[in-house]
Amino acid sequence: MTTLANPQTKIDHLRSQLPATQATAYFNAGTNGPLSIVAHDTLVAAAHKELHTGRIVPGIYESHAVRNDRIRALLAETFHALPAEFALTRSTTEGLNIALHGLDWERGDEVVTTNLEHPGLITPLALLAHRYGLEIRVADIGRGDGDVIGAIHDSITPRTRVIALSHLIWSSGAILPLDSIVEVAHDHGALVIVDAAQSAGQIPVNLHALEVDVYAIAGQKWLCGPEGTGAVFIRQNLTSAIRPTFIRYAQADISGYLLPASGARRYEMGESYSPSMLGLEATLIWLKDDVGWDWLHGRINELGRLCWDTLAAIPSLTVTTPRDRMAGLVCFSVGGFTPQAITSELFKRGITIRYVAYPPGPTVARVAVGWWNTEEEISGLGANLAEIIAAGPEAVSSK
Repeated sequence: MTTLANPQTKIDHLRSQLPATQATAYFNAGTNGPLSIVAHDTLVAAAHKELHTGRIVPGIYESHAVRNDRIRALLAETFHALPAEFALTRSTTEGLNIALHGLDWERGDEVVTTNLEHPGLITPLALLAHRYGLEIRVADIGRGDGDVIGAIHDSITPRTRVIALSHLIWSSGAILPLDSIVEVAHDHGALVIVDAAQSAGQIPVNLHALEVDVYAIAGQKWLCGPEGTGAVFIRQNLTSAIRPTFIRYAQADISGYLLPASGARRYEMGESYSPSMLGLEATLIWLKDDVGWDWLHGRINELGRLCWDTLAAIPSLTVTTPRDRMAGLVCFSVGGFTPQAITSELFKRGITIRYVAYPPGPTVARVAVGWWNTEEEISGLGANLAEIIAAGPEAVSSK
């Protein structure tokens, strides 16, 4: 554990552990967070060991099980739940599919979602509608800045089985009032299944306090883990209602009698790439012990608002993220410019953001402000955007 009293010394030290932040002003944790040296070194060492000593050695499966137990315990500590309520996955979308396809659906059942969802949720819902004859009802919540609860409440009918939505919207940066959404859903007998790709690691999350039913997490975004890692929280009293869609070996006997693993482990499909899992574990420990969850959440919140204020002061630029419902995502548009052109031009200038374009959601440029960013980087982002806008759209290209 590293203890550094001086705030500037701390951020300088932590940034040195994220080499990507030395190469670019890295504002894209909403896609992939910067990989830490500790995660990289752990992953490489594990891959090197596999290469030189073999991947299957005595006791390897037992060691994988113990490793996974350690990861579940870290997730439970981070998100305030029980280790047995987490299944380890390869992505947020895998976690959403586990929950959505595990329910017993009847033709005519309804799912309520919103107009701002990521394709990682929209696509599984479309498959359910096609396969089971479900109706997908879309609550128009604007950019997440209006009467979200009212819009969702008005979309619920007696046939509503599930409300499926994001905690923090990828295309607007708005944090939805999940506690109130859960209350409304449960009052109507519906489950709440959450795409937590943007919220897990970006904002504080207490799953038991929220009383949410399913919470699907990405390992590679705000948790800064390797690709192909993630987890899904499934509330412990739901394992009989959400059945495994696929099942790994050693969970049935020769007669076909099912013997599913206890807790959410029953939803895990099979072996994951061991070096990546060890990299995720190392990252979670580093974030807890060296960075500090309270500190990083507070810094994201503070720097996110500084970025909002900086961009909002630029003529011809419109910030579309609601300031009173935000954390680190800041979305914006510029008249006459495509978000693609803005993103490309900033990258040429050493600044990494991304654009978001997935109708019916908004098409915007998106800045994902991480705890590793600095006030100087935010100022530089603003100055470069002002220069780009002043030069006019003909001076940049989306190529």
